[in-house]
Amino acid sequence: MKARYPTDITNQARAAFIDMLSAEFMAQTGVGVYVYLTPIAVNQLFKEYLQRRESIRLFTKNYVRNVSAA
Repeated sequence: MKARYPTDITNQARAAFIDMLSAEFMAQTGVGVYVYLTPIAVNQLFKEYLQRRESIRLFTKNYVRNVSAA
């Protein structure tokens, strides 16, 4: 059975996602992503991002805005 995404591409995409998410948390809240989320939650959020078909920037910006407002 073939994987849906090749491992190396998935790892690169995950790293880019985490970098963008971290930068967005720093910009909007002044603290890093791991103040709000566990590593497991970040991985689950990455999986959600893959299903949505949005740009990383739009997805992370909206997510951080919603989390920090709560």
